[in-house]
Amino acid sequence: MTDPDMEATYSPVHRPVHGKRFSPKNVVVIVLESFGSEYSGILNSDLDGGSYSGFTPFLDSLMDKSLSFSNCYTSGTHTYCGIYSTLTSYPVIFRNMPLKRIPTPQYNGLAATLLEKGYSTAYFTTHDSQFDNVAGFLSANGIERIVSQSDYPANEVKTTLGVPDDFMFRFSIPVLNEMAERGRPFFAAMLTASDHSPYYVPDYFSPRSDELKYQITEYADYSLQTFMELASKQEWFDNTLFVFVADHGAFLDSYYSIPLSYFHTPLVFYKPNTILPAENHDVASQIDVFPTIMGLLQLDYVNNSFGVDLLNESRDYAYFMGDDKYGVINDEWLFINKPSEQQTGLYKYREKDPKNYVLEQQEQSEDMRKYAESCWQSSDYQINMKKTKFFIDK
Repeated sequence: MTDPDMEATYSPVHRPVHGKRFSPKNVVVIVLESFGSEYSGILNSDLDGGSYSGFTPFLDSLMDKSLSFSNCYTSGTHTYCGIYSTLTSYPVIFRNMPLKRIPTPQYNGLAATLLEKGYSTAYFTTHDSQFDNVAGFLSANGIERIVSQSDYPANEVKTTLGVPDDFMFRFSIPVLNEMAERGRPFFAAMLTASDHSPYYVPDYFSPRSDELKYQITEYADYSLQTFMELASKQEWFDNTLFVFVADHGAFLDSYYSIPLSYFHTPLVFYKPNTILPAENHDVASQIDVFPTIMGLLQLDYVNNSFGVDLLNESRDYAYFMGDDKYGVINDEWLFINKPSEQQTGLYKYREKDPKNYVLEQQEQSEDMRKYAESCWQSSDYQINMKKTKFFIDK
């Protein structure tokens, strides 16, 4: 007979992971606003006959020294999706605002796990920390300190999105130094905002492009360079793992009813003089950030999420939510489903082939549909049954 107390707290998705060795490393995760892969000279693919690449020379140069994933997709198309999925490794579900649930669910996510392992934790944003209940959610999920618009000088606030990215990065350096001086490793998550309207390009930055929407991407890249150059002068730099991912991409293509550019983003892992440079072309997801970081840290932990360690596991499909439809993708196929209208499609997206193969490839279509919907159903179960954090290892 099953113990009802154990059944109430047991999580069916949890997997204990045993690290081989561990030397404490700091972790900095930078979530880039609306930063699609198409802006990168390395990751770019031409869309609609035009090229959007060349606006991120610094990130491109960093990828030459990093482990990067060229086929990575975010969980959704909104900033809250990126914050949630990056830090918890749970996918977003249709019209569900995971940061605003009452009571706030607690997850065995990135910040909470590292806090439990003795890390100091912080979150930096350019603007109001109460946006979409970010502060409330993160405070309940392992973030000890939140640095936001109320912490910055009022004269540095330039738009409704707060201070420019490079100011946030400059402001973060003494905070990170203070964390490092405590004698504990630190974890910091940072959310940029420059690639979101209202756009603001500081006078001291000189972009090459004549178009504002590209100037702002150049500025975002410049801000990253500013941060990394400042960080490289700090004592903690050589012992820090830097991770770059986007909250979501940008609308640039219209080949299919769910634009891939909205989800296709960089995923970069950089550790000075440690990680061997490589470009991985396997399918990856934003929800894999947490387990992959833990794999690089070689820490014992429990993976109670839907993400995988991309260095030691393979992912069959990445899946993502639009507002009224969803997509599932692997190296060859893109499956699209709009449940409200019972519209499905299967496409050879790498060839930008407009033909719908859903009838010819019914087994493939059904496998992709079941995979994604099973993950979302399981995720919903985990949340509703309060199994995202509290469980007993059987």
